[in-house]
Amino acid sequence: MNIEQKVKILSSNQKTDPQNFPRQLPQIGTVVRRTKSFYYVDIGETEPRLCRIRGNLFQRNSYTNKISVGDQVEIDLTAATDAGWIIRMLPRSTTLSRRPSIGAPVQVLVSNADTLLMVASLRNPPFRSGLIDRFMVAGSCGGLEPVLILSKADLVPAAEITPIRKLYSALGCTVLVTSIPDSRGLNKLRAFLKNRTSVLSGHSGVGKSSLISALFPDWNLRIGSVSDKSGKGRHTTRMAEMFRLPIGGFIVDTPGIRELEPLVTSEELDTHFVEFNPYLGKCRFKGCTHLHEPQCNIKDALAAGNITEQRYKSYCAIFESLKA
Repeated sequence: MNIEQKVKILSSNQKTDPQNFPRQLPQIGTVVRRTKSFYYVDIGETEPRLCRIRGNLFQRNSYTNKISVGDQVEIDLTAATDAGWIIRMLPRSTTLSRRPSIGAPVQVLVSNADTLLMVASLRNPPFRSGLIDRFMVAGSCGGLEPVLILSKADLVPAAEITPIRKLYSALGCTVLVTSIPDSRGLNKLRAFLKNRTSVLSGHSGVGKSSLISALFPDWNLRIGSVSDKSGKGRHTTRMAEMFRLPIGGFIVDTPGIRELEPLVTSEELDTHFVEFNPYLGKCRFKGCTHLHEPQCNIKDALAAGNITEQRYKSYCAIFESLKA
């Protein structure tokens, strides 16, 4: 019987109002994992504390998706159930979010992270620039530093890697090239993770869990495989989960995401494409979408080679999805 089941049994036999239980002094901790009803909070002990939300925390509206992995929370620990109650959520510094479906709350995948590690395999599955560009917009909206990890470099020639690295480096994105079989780039990645809170993102099968396991093999994470039939990864990580690094800091493994709608409006999308910035506000028409209007500075920059066709197509695809 796990601790969640024990807590449910104890709670069913007594009143669950936390004010009826003897409490320790409130403590500040970090939510490292969540299930439908429970939250695991790291307060610096060997194991995270199991907690639930105090009933009046979000009194005016539903607290569904209100607390996410990475949130700093204040908890009361209850001796009666070996569990704690989350009584306050502290303000967030950054967020990685995606647009919800109609009628659903905004989905915050991770909060308070420093870095967004966007893992993209070069083979099996193939490199997908469109999803990387969506992640860059999501990271820009949430205040995270973007880092592109090109995995499975042992499967492609160097000439195929160079243009990708040059493009994203020119956009101000740190690019790390990795290969697990020959340990390429792992020491650089390990040093980069030190004393940071970093989020591993990317669609399924690109090697996120494999990278974590190669960097820190004692964690024994389940590693997903790529479906032979579809070429798409199987979803090994079900929900975001945060791990305390032995070198300092945290790393968050997220579910494999095949599609991502950034939490941004179509009107402000162009400001999150860094290479567009020198040309914004100079189009003939105010509120130019940069799609169909004449005398558009962005399209002129595209024609002059100052904006790549690949990135412009990503902008158009994201814009159209936001309008839809």
